[in-house]
Amino acid sequence: MEKNITFKFTEKNFANPNQMQALTLAYIGDSIYDIMSREYVMKNHLGKINDLHKTVSTIVSARAQASFMENILNNNILTEQEEKIYNRAKNQKNNSKAKNASIMEYKLATGLEAVFGYLYLEKNFERLEEMFNYIIRLYEEKQ
Repeated sequence: MEKNITFKFTEKNFANPNQMQALTLAYIGDSIYDIMSREYVMKNHLGKINDLHKTVSTIVSARAQASFMENILNNNILTEQEEKIYNRAKNQKNNSKAKNASIMEYKLATGLEAVFGYLYLEKNFERLEEMFNYIIRLYEEKQ
């Protein structure tokens, strides 16, 4: 028999994202964070594709994500559940490493991506936007 495959963008496709492996959350969160960054850059920084890419890289690099995450942690921005997700991801053993970041920066960035993945899979778009806008305010302050 043919299996009926459905995908809902605005409805949950997973029953309990908070119980998923932390690196799985970071896997999807990396993409969500990246696409939000690309859309932000396209809207606010006109230029050639190469210039857009360079600008996006200053937001999505592990070093930048780590800096944003440190600020988020220092200002107690995460909810209790988000902090649990972050800590699980940060403490997860991972055999890969970012090219231009320290191990600690990579762990912080992975934690941030896991939070984004969790929020996306929970379809908590309002909180996802809130988190991303907080990061963009930090980014703009540095420019």
